[in-house]
Amino acid sequence: MTISAISNIALAIGFTELLACIISRKFIFQSKSYTRAVADYEKAKARRDKTVASLAVKHPSQQPKSQKNADRDRKKLEWENKEVSSLAAEIAKRHTQAGVCQSVAFLILYRILAVEYAGNIVALLPFQPFKLLQRMTFRGFTNMTVSEVQSLWMEQSHGGPDATIPGDMGPVHPHVSSASQACSLAFIYFLCSFSIKAIVQKAFGTKPPPGADDYVGSVIDAPQGQKMLQNFGLNAEEVKDARKVLGY
Repeated sequence: MTISAISNIALAIGFTELLACIISRKFIFQSKSYTRAVADYEKAKARRDKTVASLAVKHPSQQPKSQKNADRDRKKLEWENKEVSSLAAEIAKRHTQAGVCQSVAFLILYRILAVEYAGNIVALLPFQPFKLLQRMTFRGFTNMTVSEVQSLWMEQSHGGPDATIPGDMGPVHPHVSSASQACSLAFIYFLCSFSIKAIVQKAFGTKPPPGADDYVGSVIDAPQGQKMLQNFGLNAEEVKDARKVLGY
């Protein structure tokens, strides 16, 4: 049962992710508002980069700028940075909306699979999991002892030549020595989600332009995000320092 069950779960996750990518591209990333936001962001970023480059270039023949001109250049650069941050936040918001919709779709998928595979052993691990990991691998077997899980496996496998947990009705697989290696849906779903979703997303997903791919960070760095932090009594600089410490 394990091979067919894992294959069905992997196919369901892959199909759901592919469908989510297609729908998101059709209704969000190919919309006029999104394409216009990306175009405006690219233009604003190019203007900002041009301003930064012009301020960085210094010719020996040039006279030192007056304080008035320096203040004007600084305000211009600040305004352009705010414009870039606002547009990046707008793009990030669209990708966040797509991510929320995908999360809802996968939550529904998990509920469906949980009903289908309730109380069933989906896979067998090639090692005995430690206690903390076993809480996830045994999710769904919470009220069952290891011996009860072993009996369940023998019942599901009917003691045929593919039986892999030790018992009187079937041979012993060389890599399986305990019924604690039995695995429920939750752990397999977790592994398939991280691997298959990443592959499908890389192949068919829509990536934001460089500089707008820090979803939450782009929203926080935008002027609207700064005002929101102030309304909650948070200091924007302290939030940035905390993100640096956490590597986020």
